[in-house]
Amino acid sequence: MLTMAPELAGGPGFEKILCRMIEQTPGGIMLVDCEHVVKFANPAARQIMGVVTGGLLERHLSDLFGDNYLRMLLYQGAIPDPAMAVGLLERIPHEVRLRTAGGKERCVRVEYIGAEEQEAGSYMCFLTDITDIQQLQLELHRRKTFFHNLIETSVDGIISADMQGKIILFNSGAQRILGYTKDEAFASLHTTRLYPEGEARNIMWRMRSDDYGGKGKLLRHELIAVTKDGRQIPMSISGGIIYDGKEEIASYGIFTDLRGIQKIEHDLRQTHKMLLHSEKMAGLGRLAAGVAHEINNPMSGITLYSNLLLERLGEDHPEAEDLHVIINETERCKQIVSDLLEFSHQTTYEQTGVNVNEQIRKALVIMRMQPLFHNIEVVTELEEELSRIWGNAIRLNQVFSNIIVNATQAMDGRGKLTIITRHRSNRDMVEIVITDTGPGIDKEIISQVFDPFFTTKAKDGGTGLGLSVSYAIVREHKGSIRVESVLRQGTSFTLRFPILQQEAPGEV
Repeated sequence: MLTMAPELAGGPGFEKILCRMIEQTPGGIMLVDCEHVVKFANPAARQIMGVVTGGLLERHLSDLFGDNYLRMLLYQGAIPDPAMAVGLLERIPHEVRLRTAGGKERCVRVEYIGAEEQEAGSYMCFLTDITDIQQLQLELHRRKTFFHNLIETSVDGIISADMQGKIILFNSGAQRILGYTKDEAFASLHTTRLYPEGEARNIMWRMRSDDYGGKGKLLRHELIAVTKDGRQIPMSISGGIIYDGKEEIASYGIFTDLRGIQKIEHDLRQTHKMLLHSEKMAGLGRLAAGVAHEINNPMSGITLYSNLLLERLGEDHPEAEDLHVIINETERCKQIVSDLLEFSHQTTYEQTGVNVNEQIRKALVIMRMQPLFHNIEVVTELEEELSRIWGNAIRLNQVFSNIIVNATQAMDGRGKLTIITRHRSNRDMVEIVITDTGPGIDKEIISQVFDPFFTTKAKDGGTGLGLSVSYAIVREHKGSIRVESVLRQGTSFTLRFPILQQEAPGEV
């Protein structure tokens, strides 16, 4: 019912005012008779339908909306006859897509409402052009979907919480890193449980400070995050506070798992050390080769004439003991020369496919015959079907023997020696791990164990070339060797070699 002041409603200008209101309203209005023929249409209706003045009059609704007008009138099939709908219609909106006379596609909201009883037999049709609104809604939906996918597919964890610490955003990256499901995070997870005790308060303090990226921001701050099962993970967080005016309403953080980055940095440092060591060893190798060749001939002469003199004087001569010392020390010098030549790669060796397990077993057979091995517990975990590697069996046997002998001597003949072989790096590498339970190596000198002439053994206990030669042989075979040690617990040597691609695993 139209509400208006009585003096105006009954005045002569009432109809004129009402007509002007209908003419100027931005919504389309049509009066339709019981035959569903348009009897009146305001300018807005004509504009929405895209027709010229008068172009809607006397047109049937089926011409304007097609069969949709029946579906709209017979809402959910409640009224079987369109004629019966007049006077009974509820104002139920329907959205229809139609092509105007100008060829443009529009989306129009159509509402029907029955006329008053005195005008029964006709009804009103209200039209609202919602094309722009729908386009905005579609664009909003696209953007929402885009940002949702952007957040969900991020490898980083993205978390947001209200100012009481209740989680309101917990993406897939956060679930993967921290171990909580989204339901668990939304239901009961408080932000303080994501960090060690007191750290959540420190993070908010930094976000409110001007010193960590500006007020309300926190840029690339490293911290420890706590997973669902209690593990502590190194993280880098960038985040901030979300404001509504000056009021803090939420906080957010983007968490980057630093474990992979730290591993890469560690590997790069190790590679750099290995390159420096290789350069140093190459230079020392050239020097060693020159020295070995220069002293080899004099040592041979000393040995020869010492033996001749001993034969001439006899074993009973007072100087015989001194001659034995000269001969023994000369032999020791010749062994050093031999090691120097090995270290400098002055000889060439035939290479073929090598069964690592077989060479380790051979080395152990020989070692077990030595008295120092009698009280050593040897544990072997050799992977069956282990791939072959390309190299020289004799030289690789020398490497394994050197490391095993060093481990046995470090344990002073009593302890446990564990040898493991297995595949690594998607079966592209063969790994050998030799571990002892000896006293370990101090971290201050562990970086020197592969240096020539460096030894931790007592005087006359070794030349200090065994591990240097082993290192050179491993590098010669395109492999790597790494040592790890814990004082009073033991030492572990890890060797890796690329597999021989042309031969099947386990081939003899």
